[in-house]
Amino acid sequence: MNKKIKYFLYKNYNEINGTLTPFYVNKKFPIKIKRFFIIKGKKNQIRGKHAHKFCNQFYIPIIGKIKLKILSPEKKIYILDSNKNIALFVPKLNWCEVTFKSNNAALLVLCDYEYKKNEYITDIKKFFSNFKKK
Repeated sequence: MNKKIKYFLYKNYNEINGTLTPFYVNKKFPIKIKRFFIIKGKKNQIRGKHAHKFCNQFYIPIIGKIKLKILSPEKKIYILDSNKNIALFVPKLNWCEVTFKSNNAALLVLCDYEYKKNEYITDIKKFFSNFKKK
């Protein structure tokens, strides 16, 4: 299956006492969730700097603005803003760097693969060697 990076719109339900943002994990959801985590950061701090061999991920901004630099091997920049109701699906074999563009920003990451250290590609040169033509 050829999976591509894709934006997903979601809906907020606002009431006087707060906001509800539901997500439905059904046939239309891009992954079968096996783990999730929250990344928090201060403005201009960078996280990630790796790719996954097997793990597909779904990024949901919780608070603030977050920049995702995706290399695969071309460079693409995606901005996620918790006020815009947009999430991002990123399939495996994409180098990802997360930069927090506002203080105390938070990002929820849903994964379809359990954590295994040897599944990560942390050397960018090794990552790009996968794309060199032989």
